[in-house]
Amino acid sequence: MKTLLMILAFTVLVACSNDDENMNGFNLENQVYLSIKNSDGQNLLDASTENSFNINAIRLYYLIDNEPVEVTIENGYNMGSTELTSDKLLKVFTNPSSSNIIEKTSEYDVVENIAYLALSETEIDTIKTYSKSGQNYFLVSKVWYNGELVWERETGGVIEIIKQ
Repeated sequence: MKTLLMILAFTVLVACSNDDENMNGFNLENQVYLSIKNSDGQNLLDASTENSFNINAIRLYYLIDNEPVEVTIENGYNMGSTELTSDKLLKVFTNPSSSNIIEKTSEYDVVENIAYLALSETEIDTIKTYSKSGQNYFLVSKVWYNGELVWERETGGVIEIIKQ
């Protein structure tokens, strides 16, 4: 019995490791949820609202090498409700590129990315994000909409945009 316990203890000790080199998972959280309303609080993503945006005409562009590059609807954004709210929201996937590093820490890099959301042919908004990029994750940490800080990871939630 004593020998069996020694073998078991040895096996447990050998099996334990602090080595993170073999981590397989990757956490990619690069989406933001936008609620776009008029000054009366009506949802401009709902087709039944007067002067709403045509969902089929919305376009998303990532700024890559100082050039706007259009992102397809399958990869860049989609419509729908979430568990966050019953309103129709625009779920926008921000650029997951880690190439534009603006700050380095010992644990992660802070990456800045810019996207342009064309709600119509004449209305183009700017979404700037700061993301934390580490070995096994890419997480949006701050979002600016048309130059205004509108979201931080610590507070979370849906970003509400009011259009005049």
